[in-house]
Amino acid sequence: MSVEVPDRVLVVGSGSIAARHVRNLLALGAREVILQTRRDVSSVPGFKDERITVTRDLPDDCPKFAIVANDTDHHVSAALALVKRGTHLLIEKPIAATVNDDLRLLAVQAHERGLVVRVAYNLRFLPVLREVERLLRDGALGQVLFVRIEAGQHLGAWRPGRAYALGYSASPARGGGAALDLSHELDYMRMLFGHPTVSCVHHAHSGSLGIESADIFDAIYEFPHGLVCSVHLDYLESALRRRLRIVGTDGVIECDLAAHRLSVDGGAVTQTFVDEHLFDTAQTYVDEVVNFLSEASGDAASEVRLSTIADAQAILELLGDISADHSSHQGR
Repeated sequence: MSVEVPDRVLVVGSGSIAARHVRNLLALGAREVILQTRRDVSSVPGFKDERITVTRDLPDDCPKFAIVANDTDHHVSAALALVKRGTHLLIEKPIAATVNDDLRLLAVQAHERGLVVRVAYNLRFLPVLREVERLLRDGALGQVLFVRIEAGQHLGAWRPGRAYALGYSASPARGGGAALDLSHELDYMRMLFGHPTVSCVHHAHSGSLGIESADIFDAIYEFPHGLVCSVHLDYLESALRRRLRIVGTDGVIECDLAAHRLSVDGGAVTQTFVDEHLFDTAQTYVDEVVNFLSEASGDAASEVRLSTIADAQAILELLGDISADHSSHQGR
């Protein structure tokens, strides 16, 4: 999918994901990227480019397109300010820490102004998950019986060289916690199987990281026709773990996103795929931006649909009570 990249795009935030978006926008052909941040980025290599304009406040002549990539607890306030300026938005996931009145107001105001507001769950664009979706659609497993989704990595490995206890992930007030940070898994779960009901949800603190946010999340979700999906997310694994296992009446799909391996056991025949293209996560960040710019420009929609505010809100509801002091349970 190709798109005419606008001359000017705004990026809100100055962390690692904001830097990635800036690089991608410049590579796609943007002539100017306006970076709105209160942080001094003069010594940050990723922001040293004559095409980048740094500003502490939103510019008066705000571009028509913006990416919101600041801390989670500031996503909605920044988005509301930009919607008032008539700006189309791609907001980094998760859209917020909880479903609240400001999030509902954002949905209403964006609709009233005819603005495209999407949420950046980039794994929707990962080719291996599109392949899994195709296999399920073609009935490769027969009736799907149960699913297991796992994702975990020690928080200290996320941003080497930076004290993880000082980052937003360590603080529930700033939108941190394993459930929110790894909510990609719930987004692709809904993409593959639809929206479930909640059987049970559990947030827990192991205490081993010395942080305030919950570092363990476990949940069980139920879908029509008896399908059950269990999800485990954590900040604790010594090595990156990201796996999907789908069991059906006619076979099993096992997808290891960390090891770049897809196995399809159809009973008589087992196929294993290790094509690196299937696992090209870096390209998904480009694809989601191209998709957003295309949709916001009124061009034809691509096969992959970006998450909407309603999708992002549904994920927050599936995560349950993230703000609980130590652990929370939610059931039917």
